[in-house]
Order: sequence, then C-alpha cells, then structure tokens
Amino acid sequence: MKTLAIETSCDDTSLAIITYEGDVFVVDQLLAYSQIADHQKFGGVLPEIASRLHSEKIIAILQNIGREKIQEVDFISVTTHPGLPGSLVVGKAVATMLAEYFQKPLVPVNHIYGHIFSILLGRKLRDITFPMVILTASGGHNDMYLVQEDLHIEKKGYSLDDASGEAFDKVSKMLGGPYPGWPRIDQQALLGKPNPAYRFKRIFLPKDEAGNYPFSFSGMKSQVSFLLEKIKKSWRELTEDDIHDIAYEFLEATIEMLGKRLLQLAETYNATTVAVAGGVSADNRLIEYFTQLVEQHNAKAKTTMQFLFPMKKVYSTDNGAMIGVAGILSSYVQ
Repeated sequence: MKTLAIETSCDDTSLAIITYEGDVFVVDQLLAYSQIADHQKFGGVLPEIASRLHSEKIIAILQNIGREKIQEVDFISVTTHPGLPGSLVVGKAVATMLAEYFQKPLVPVNHIYGHIFSILLGRKLRDITFPMVILTASGGHNDMYLVQEDLHIEKKGYSLDDASGEAFDKVSKMLGGPYPGWPRIDQQALLGKPNPAYRFKRIFLPKDEAGNYPFSFSGMKSQVSFLLEKIKKSWRELTEDDIHDIAYEFLEATIEMLGKRLLQLAETYNATTVAVAGGVSADNRLIEYFTQLVEQHNAKAKTTMQFLFPMKKVYSTDNGAMIGVAGILSSYVQ
C-alpha cells in the first residue's frame, strides 16, 4: 500500500510518499520547507504568512516528487485538522486537486494521530506491545493518549492553558532568546547547574471528573516571570550564569512533570509501552529522563515496559511521513 501524504497544519510544508510493505512503513520520499526562519523575526508563527508560504512552496515540492511517483500511489493522505485554518486550506486544496486529476481516493488525517503513529516509522508494527500510552507534545498541543491493540485511540490527558512547547517559547523570550524556545533553553541548560535559589514548583493537577489528566504550564511560565522580577527589584543585573541556571531548572521541571504524569497514566492502564512524539520528543534530555524513569519503574515493579520515541528527529517535527502512516491506518483509527 502506498500513499502521497501532505502536511500543512502550521509552519512546515511537508510531503512524503510512504509504503507499507512487509509490516514496515517505508519512507520512499520526504521533502519539506520549514518556515522557522521566516517567523523568527516575529517571535512566533504568523498565520497569514504561514498560509502564504505554503501556497508558494508546495507546488515546487510536488514537482520534485514528480508526476510518475504520484501516479503510482494508491491514495492521497492530507492533514485536515487540527491546525491553522489558512494553512490547512492550502494542503486540502492541493490534495483535492491531485485526487481529482489522478483519480485517487482522498483520505483525511488527524494531525495528532499522525504524531501518535510517527513512532511506527522504521519499526515493525508487531514489535510494539499494547496497551500503549503516548504523550504528544509541541508548541501547540500537550496531550496523552491510550492506544489499544486494535489501534483504538482514547484521549486521556490535555492542556488547560499553555502547552509545554509554548511555555518554552515564552520563557526563551523572557531570557532574551529567540523563537522557537525549546532548542534555545536546551542549549542554555547544558551550561547550567542545580541552584537552590531557582527551584521551581512542579505543578501536578488532579484528575478531572472524567478521570483524565490535565496539564498546566502557564504557572511554570509565571514562576520564571516572578523570579526575573525579583532579580530586577534587587538592583542586580541578570548574568549569563543566572540564565543558564534558570534554563536548567525550567527544563528539568518541565520534563519531570511530563515524564511522571505519563508514567502515572501507564500504571493506571497497565500499559506495556510508553511513548512520546511531537516536537518535544526531539529533546535529548527528555529522552534521557524518560528512559531512566521507565528503567527505574521496570526494576521496581519487575516489568518489561518499553519506551519508544521517533527513530529520527525529523519524524518528531510536523512531517508528511507521519501523515502517510496515519493515512494508511485510517481504516482502523477513524
């Protein structure tokens, strides 16, 4: 089974051809244009500019894929939700045009489901044990899902306010850094160290009435803001060491909140696989912490829970490959 997949939900124009062959999802082609440099001067994604750039770049990417490759696919997969409305319109319009011209079926894909199934890229489906709990985290979303063996997906965690990636963007700006914030904070944290003066409270909200877990990172962002205001009122300049130590503590606090809550969900549903996907899953420190957390759990509970994350960092970003996988699996996950 082969599909051409189109992803234009935010600021990445990404197209891919994915083949499901021998129980493996093979990436035949993956081409993309990242708009990060176009939005950095504004400190975040501007929806109007994002949709315009998708319109300008998508045809050239299609031309690089080529008419012959498109004719070979069985159907067209395209992200239809969630995302920036103007950006989504571009992808849907192009996908509709291609489906009509080449007489191919058109399969709508949930962007978040794409992130969930990004962990299948380069892996065999039969090697993953279920039930699985997965965290999908980026600048726009921070959710947890329970995935059963029949690939039924149930949402079990959500953001009440800022997603973790969004909080990093805002904290990076407070510390004089650029957009996107997570890579910058990550770099600064490598130079930092534990500092008792910069200890942030970890915020774990109780379950809601439906038994789901809410996340809140607005308070984390506020703690940084109050700390910087306190330093300012002390009539002292913010030093590079201050920035490094604050970045270190903010990164550690956020990762701890994400990891412990995901493990809590895994224990609730006796999950045999724990996974993380989305832009946040490209962070080396997060992968290190989650790996240690699962290993400690296995040693204590004498279990063999496995921890998975996208095999390549490009699969953590918004990309056409993950949309192709979700498109192929669409008959199971709709």
